[in-house]
Amino acid sequence: MKETAIQFGQSLDQDKFEITKTLLNAKCEYFIESQVLMGPEAICNSYKQNMIAGRKKFDVLEWGKSRIEDLGDSEFYVHFTDYLTHKGKKHTHKCKQKLSIDEHHKIYKIEHINNPIEQNNLKGFYKSVGIE
Repeated sequence: MKETAIQFGQSLDQDKFEITKTLLNAKCEYFIESQVLMGPEAICNSYKQNMIAGRKKFDVLEWGKSRIEDLGDSEFYVHFTDYLTHKGKKHTHKCKQKLSIDEHHKIYKIEHINNPIEQNNLKGFYKSVGIE
């Protein structure tokens, strides 16, 4: 099951959303902020739109290499690192998502874990480069 988590992280690191889609259970739910996205199509479209919007917003947006943390009982954290550059300023943003994987090695639940410190730092970066 860890292999599924690794493939998930790597597919998002490389913007390979078609691969991501194959790793999700047909009824997969993605909990992000106050939203719940359902199904591989909606979930992968969200990741893709986030990437497109980010690449338009910043001068440079690069994904780091994701890292997997085993939580036991078929649950894993995927730690992501984003490298942002805009108007000559750089910022590193980290976030994590919790994956729950079923007996068929498909992800059935994704939970975006908000880190208030990271969110505040990101907001500060946005403000410093004139992005609202």
